Amino acid sequence: MYTLYLDKPEEFVCELQVKNASLKNAFARMIVKSDNLVLLFEGKIENGKCIIPISRLKGLLEENTRGKMNLEVVVEDSYFSPWHDDFLIEEHTSVKVRVNEQKQSSNKPIVKIKPPILKFVEGKSSDVLNPIKKKGVNIFIPKKEIATICEQFGIRKNNFQKKQKDFIQILKEYFKVNAEYNYYIRTILSGIDDFLR
Repeated sequence: MYTLYLDKPEEFVCELQVKNASLKNAFARMIVKSDNLVLLFEGKIENGKCIIPISRLKGLLEENTRGKMNLEVVVEDSYFSPWHDDFLIEEHTSVKVRVNEQKQSSNKPIVKIKPPILKFVEGKSSDVLNPIKKKGVNIFIPKKEIATICEQFGIRKNNFQKKQKDFIQILKEYFKVNAEYNYYIRTILSGIDDFLR
């Protein structure tokens, strides 16, 4: 099983031996596929070595996520998939603290505030969403919002595979700015396809 890291970029490196063909215009890429997401990392072939940089995966996948990864190589218009393996996502650096808090009873009044309910309604009846509420966060709002951003960058269902790099960059920026949705990344991404046009 191959280990990928949330918080550390790395390079996948392997040696390639090719017979009866030139590596001059050859290229390689790594497909990383989990239940909810497919990522593509482009690499290069130099001096018989295949080198594929894999960026940090924080914000895209969660720790302990498992899946499959496949190396794809194209040599003189011929496609090969010479290596594949299962992967596991881990934190490269982690600090875990457990605090046993001693709570004292108090006679002070306790005030609890519920977060406001978010609603998203557009003119068309097909766009009216019945939100699933989880701890006061409406996960349909970012699905629609991310889909709208994707549209502005020309990312649609029919060209999603070609524009995957742009999509990943949009997600990184979105969840960096909207940290309140980080806990729901998987749920949000599982429904993005329904919102893309």
